[in-house]
Amino acid sequence: MRIRKLFCGLIGVVMFLSVLGAPIIVASRAGAADVSPPLVDREASEEAFLTAYDFFLENRLWNCLDHLDDAIGRNTYFVDVYYMRSLVMRRIGRYADAIAAMASYLEVRQDDYRARIIMDEMEREYELLRRTQYSEQLQSALFFERLSTNSFFGIPLYDKVSFTGMKGLGKISSSGGTFFVCDTMGDAVWVSNRSSGPGITRVEAADPVVVAPTSPSEGFLFQKSGDVSRIKLNMKAGSASIENIGSLKINIADAAMIDSTLLVAADRTGQALRFYSIPSLDEVAEWQPADSRNRPKLFEPVAAAVRGPYTAVADRGNAMVYVLDSYTLAILDSFEAELPRDVEWGAQGELYIVSETGSLYRRYPLGSGNIEPEVVAKGFTNSWSMTWTNVGPVISDITARTWWSSRLSPLASGAFGALTLRSPLIEERRDERIENLIFRGEISSVFQSFIQDKTPDTQVVWRGDTRPSKVTLAKAPDAGPIFYYSPKPSENFANGGVRLAGSLSDVMADIASASRSGEKMPSVIVLDTRISGEGAEAEAFFAFLLQQGARLDLWALKRPAAPLLARISQTTLGNAYYTQTLDEIAKSEKSEWVMTLPLPPDTATYGYPSDATLSVFATVDVIQFTDWMPVWPSVITRERAPRANN
Repeated sequence: MRIRKLFCGLIGVVMFLSVLGAPIIVASRAGAADVSPPLVDREASEEAFLTAYDFFLENRLWNCLDHLDDAIGRNTYFVDVYYMRSLVMRRIGRYADAIAAMASYLEVRQDDYRARIIMDEMEREYELLRRTQYSEQLQSALFFERLSTNSFFGIPLYDKVSFTGMKGLGKISSSGGTFFVCDTMGDAVWVSNRSSGPGITRVEAADPVVVAPTSPSEGFLFQKSGDVSRIKLNMKAGSASIENIGSLKINIADAAMIDSTLLVAADRTGQALRFYSIPSLDEVAEWQPADSRNRPKLFEPVAAAVRGPYTAVADRGNAMVYVLDSYTLAILDSFEAELPRDVEWGAQGELYIVSETGSLYRRYPLGSGNIEPEVVAKGFTNSWSMTWTNVGPVISDITARTWWSSRLSPLASGAFGALTLRSPLIEERRDERIENLIFRGEISSVFQSFIQDKTPDTQVVWRGDTRPSKVTLAKAPDAGPIFYYSPKPSENFANGGVRLAGSLSDVMADIASASRSGEKMPSVIVLDTRISGEGAEAEAFFAFLLQQGARLDLWALKRPAAPLLARISQTTLGNAYYTQTLDEIAKSEKSEWVMTLPLPPDTATYGYPSDATLSVFATVDVIQFTDWMPVWPSVITRERAPRANN
């Protein structure tokens, strides 16, 4: 650990005055016996606290907690431990414990108004986070931009597709950064991957209708004849392989994956929604409305979409939309929609309906009762298909020459944003006689895609004064590892060993163990959907992912994701996998903020820990990001900057 003689000298003045006001019980002479106060090992307690601080700077949060426990165990009156413990618990995602720890600190330090402000802000964040996770409706808006094929796919005007176009659109679909367009009349599947850069690849296929992605790099291709093929992509080579695996022998209008063993297909001419096992492609169930024979028009399923255990189907013939339980086939919701052409689930559990009239409807189906679908936007001339990409919704017209793209955007204040400062470094510029404090900041939000490429308006407070600061946007250079979790041992993880967990509590316990042993926080967590998690443990898990800027991917192996986990995954821009094995997991590609603050000549800090705490307030649009980190420059690593060129 670092040399900290100067800091240790200040501790006696700064920290241990905290015992003022703390009760020390000594019986009077008239009492039956004296009660001795607890033994205090101030030196050992101070050393444990400083070690905990080192771990906090390194984002090894459970090691930090262990040493904070050691510090308070050696000195019961060391209330500053509760202040640090509060900051750590927040970063782990345990907001209730963080607020309780700060309340314990304030019982002794009642006049520490900065700490009280921090606790109030934590309570605000906790409320926003809970509202985000559990509420039916999120304050959000969609602002669509109309684009040509060239603009949407980033291809030049002289590209071949600009001249030949797409002859007749089937369905569009997406997984992660991969985008599939089925050109039914043109005998081609067009594939684009935004993370690999602009461009589009043509894959020849007879009468393609829809690709149901099983991962960002592969899926099942359904053809007009009823044939089913497995399509695998090699985006680096700009190629794909297609292998026929059988036929459903129906007229397929749309199809989607439920889990790795089950898919659903809309049989338009057969007037039924049909379910098939994988890989046998045997039909295991069919569904149509019970009153379909009594309706004046035939049941005409033109679109199907799956989210967790829910299947939505659009009945164009009767202007109806149904939401089913994928296993019991019970109707969970039904409502009217004018000429529905496609349906798609949004990131927060909402259901979107694209109408041939050019309108886009939105409804929160479960528990919404008799509430009519909300018209989100109009003007989508000849709208035909819709998909939800990893940055937001995309709609195409029937010619596939006009595209409308949008991101989920906040409407008003109240949108949760998480900022985690880490890796502090003091850069010494001796030729200029200045020192810069540099932090890197993990950023995430419910509106993740909205904030990725934006630089915030930032205010920084340290030692009771606002400080000048500079914030730059950078690509995160050192993404953490990928952790795979399943309730059973498995050899189906190609990228590493499986970590056993039966619940989200087990997952967090394993992450704690890994962190204690020196592993980095995971940048991606791949979760077998057989792992359970609801209530408080899901709440803490969600908060942890946001605080650490981590992504949750779901592996629907023999079971679809629970609705809450599906919502958490989409919020963190996670991927879904419907394969028997996991061959390839996309690494986390995210932005971070790099913050630079010139330090004043005098960097000594006195008073309460909150006086030494650097507070960052950053805003992107109406999303507020806040974080706090105690800064004692004497114990932060220094690095000499290269001499500036003259």
